[in-house]
Amino acid sequence: MKKLIIYIGVLLLSSSIVTSCKKREKEIAMDEETKQFNEDANEIKSESDNVDNDINSSINNTSIGGRTSASYSSELCGVTIDSSQIANKILFYNFDGSTPCFSPSRTRGGQIKVELINGNSWKDVGAVLKLTYINFKITKLSNNKSIQFNGVKTLKNVNGINWFTFLTSASNFKFQSRALNVNVTFENGDQAIWNSARITTWDYIAANVTPGIPYGYVKFTSNGDTIRNNVSNIDSWGTNRNGQIFQTYYQSPWVSNSYCGFWRPVSGNLSHQVGIYNLGLQLGVNQNGDPSTLNCAYGYKVSWTPLGGTVQTVINSY
Repeated sequence: MKKLIIYIGVLLLSSSIVTSCKKREKEIAMDEETKQFNEDANEIKSESDNVDNDINSSINNTSIGGRTSASYSSELCGVTIDSSQIANKILFYNFDGSTPCFSPSRTRGGQIKVELINGNSWKDVGAVLKLTYINFKITKLSNNKSIQFNGVKTLKNVNGINWFTFLTSASNFKFQSRALNVNVTFENGDQAIWNSARITTWDYIAANVTPGIPYGYVKFTSNGDTIRNNVSNIDSWGTNRNGQIFQTYYQSPWVSNSYCGFWRPVSGNLSHQVGIYNLGLQLGVNQNGDPSTLNCAYGYKVSWTPLGGTVQTVINSY
């Protein structure tokens, strides 16, 4: 009888150890998936926003933009613009795939077809651009990781473009972006389907207006712009590289700027609903995970609760 009791105790202990190990393995896997998904989401949004900025800045040099003189924008990196079909209101942005572009250092390859499908000029209120990604590939030089886009996005000019009033801070640019079923391919062959609906606003902040920043810079604000499953401020949704259904919504807008880098937000709160998990992201934190008091933040904090577990927190640098 004593041996039986000992045997049962050993079985229970072994079962407990196995269950605990499996739970821990699941939490570790979740940690890795959480980190990977956040990296993917940030990369996709940042590169999509960078493209919008490049196209909005450069298109104003053309008749589609309503002007033919030099624009206030800087020269694009690693891009040549084919205007052979400009009579049809079409431009082709050809990326060479080899020129290092910075913040962060990366190359861009492939092509983006840009077509004005509504309005006489992109500067007009209500004008709409159709952007077609054709094997548009971004490769980070620090780790050789890449993402490639194929699909269509539209960009609507909500309140018009006036560069003079913009640079005097008397007006801003506001764009409504829509992307449906964009195919995203990663360097290892994994694929995801991405949809997005957001409103972005660009404001010019003059030199010395912000303490500690002696230069003029552009402030970028982004917020979700649709409702899904009774959740408002939805920014993006689809299927991630692990085959999990997700949606992302904002509790407060994503705010970044050209001084720190558009891909390094200084504030904002958003949530990723991934499968059965809800991941909270606080943007613009210091190394302790608290809101940064510096002009440029260290990174962002991710929080989630594993099934039956306690709240987990990871602080990632940009």
